[in-house]
Amino acid sequence: MSKRVLVISTSLRGDSNSDLLAQQFAQGARQAGHEVEVISLAGKDIRFCKGCLACQTTGRCVIRDDADAIVQQKMLHADVLVFATPIYYYEMSGQMKTLLDRANPLYSADYAFREVWLLACAAEEGDEVWKRAAEGLGGWV
Repeated sequence: MSKRVLVISTSLRGDSNSDLLAQQFAQGARQAGHEVEVISLAGKDIRFCKGCLACQTTGRCVIRDDADAIVQQKMLHADVLVFATPIYYYEMSGQMKTLLDRANPLYSADYAFREVWLLACAAEEGDEVWKRAAEGLGGWV
């Protein structure tokens, strides 16, 4: 069964290692017969969450920017979410964290996704390097 896969590349640097990893994942998903869309956060207007919690009653963020559009038009309808991030100081990129904060309206929504994947690249080796990024995404899930 074909799935709608949304791959979000969170690096702000074009042709970064994590961006290349996202592209390769997307290629494999397409070859497996899935409908795939890749979004890069580079050049996007993504503002910080205000913490107002209005999204919990309205189902939508009060800030109208690219993050709101990605959440409402893309993340809400994807069957699979894939986040590709560089590891900065043993954590996900700041722009990924900001997007996850802004995805708070999904908490009470009837979202389609049932799978969430993390792709990460780091200059260092070892399980501890990406552990906090995985835990952060796990906490969001």
